[in-house]
Amino acid sequence: MLYIYKKNKQNMGFKSNFLFSISFIVFLFALMFPINGLYASSTLKGMQLGDSDAPVKIIEYRSLTCSHCADFSNDTFAEIKENYIDKGKVNFELRPFALNAIDLNAFKLLHCVDENDFFAMDKILFKDQKKWIVTNQSDKVLENSTNALKNYGALFGVSEEAFNSCMENENITDFILEQRIEGVEEYDISSTPTFIINGEIYAGNMSINEFNEIIEKEIN
Repeated sequence: MLYIYKKNKQNMGFKSNFLFSISFIVFLFALMFPINGLYASSTLKGMQLGDSDAPVKIIEYRSLTCSHCADFSNDTFAEIKENYIDKGKVNFELRPFALNAIDLNAFKLLHCVDENDFFAMDKILFKDQKKWIVTNQSDKVLENSTNALKNYGALFGVSEEAFNSCMENENITDFILEQRIEGVEEYDISSTPTFIINGEIYAGNMSINEFNEIIEKEIN
């Protein structure tokens, strides 16, 4: 279900408790994944398409394991890119909102491919989402899914050694989890996909017609 609301400052007590919980999750991840930093954190950034001076700025908080995010990527994004991004009307930014450990590993891989391959990798992970999320052994879902991700990394030149280093990289892990915390703190995000369009928050997947109506209104 689609809904829209403006950012508000109410329920700060609840938000503080929630953010504490998220911070605790970050701490748990640090314990679960003992890691040696190999990459400079300065190289990490949100990925954008389109003119930075475009009249419409869209931020999508997405999960790579979210079926509704896959629907948007597979069915709607190409038209937005053709009609608005490529014509300089929309600047589109992707931000990770990891929902689980498999999601975290997928985002880590995405940030370890060459920057020029980022969007191609993002596209294929959504297209093949049901292939690399391996659930046939309930006690090995994370292990088997991570091994499947390794094969996708190989398609983009990520060796097994580089993949393992990527999975153990604390700077990348921190960057991805901090993006989630920021999304909760700044926009009260609780589900994916969520779109921030010129400051307005739209939670839930939308059809191309809904996007067209919102974008055209912002342009005009």
